[in-house]
Amino acid sequence: MSRGEQKVEGQSHWADIEEAGAYWGLKFLAWIYRLFGRLICQIAMFPVLVFFYIFLTNQRSSILSFYEKLCDAAPTKTVSFWSGFSNFLNFGTAALDKLAAWNGDIRVEDVNTTGGIDSLFDLDPDEKGVLLFVSHLGNVEVIRAVAGLNFDRVVNVLVHTKHAGKFNNILKKFNPGSQLKLIEVTEVNPAVAADLKSKIDRGEWVVIAADRPPVRDRHNVVQVPFLGNRAPFAIGPYILAHILECPVYTVACLLKHGVYNVIWEKMADQIKLSRKNREEEVFYWAVKYSSWLEELAQEYPEQWYNFFDFWSKPVELDHAK
Repeated sequence: MSRGEQKVEGQSHWADIEEAGAYWGLKFLAWIYRLFGRLICQIAMFPVLVFFYIFLTNQRSSILSFYEKLCDAAPTKTVSFWSGFSNFLNFGTAALDKLAAWNGDIRVEDVNTTGGIDSLFDLDPDEKGVLLFVSHLGNVEVIRAVAGLNFDRVVNVLVHTKHAGKFNNILKKFNPGSQLKLIEVTEVNPAVAADLKSKIDRGEWVVIAADRPPVRDRHNVVQVPFLGNRAPFAIGPYILAHILECPVYTVACLLKHGVYNVIWEKMADQIKLSRKNREEEVFYWAVKYSSWLEELAQEYPEQWYNFFDFWSKPVELDHAK
């Protein structure tokens, strides 16, 4: 077995966990949502989420591990068996909000944005596209949908799923006018980079998750501090930013008191990496991103949707024999 093929200590890679059932689960929810509405969806989901929380031991343990690390910084708090159940419930709510946003039920005026909504959708006044770093904290799908439905802005979201085309079909059925496009990318090769560069030059947005190890080349990560421990972050987003030569923003969409708040910050006008010091420079940008994410995770822990061991280190199968 090649050195590039890896597993994660104790459990499967996040991509292996999420791929199974993701498309069919969302399609089933979309069907119930359109026929019976949100309330029936919530009622139907609750026993399913309870079942998942009790019997999906790896996912439950991973969420509880996240809370334990949070508690290390706040010794007065304790972790119990049900501490992570709110994350499962909120994850279900987030799935419904995705459908609502794609259906146009969550509008621009329903979203609060730092600096005003116009400031978010006018990130590139010179009509040159931007690269957005997002995470699995909160529900960034809401802002993707609102942007795609309410502004003349094409939003390209890089995803790992093999069902990207099918997900796109679900979106089109909800709202044919959506400018949101899901693009299946497991690695950023020269052809992918060239295509994304042309999109940026046309003024489109490119969105990439920067909080998880890559699907392929799973060793291609940088270990940076996160909640008191080093966690693997992919180096791909920073290399992509270097290639695209465009402004880079960090964006999160977090629910507070029933209202989605979009928190965004310019990370750099352009990320440049030198051949000589690439590792150190990637580390610098990854630390900057992880620090931003850590602050939000501490403020909104119940919206943490990384249901895998975030701090696990990839182990090469060669060494596991």
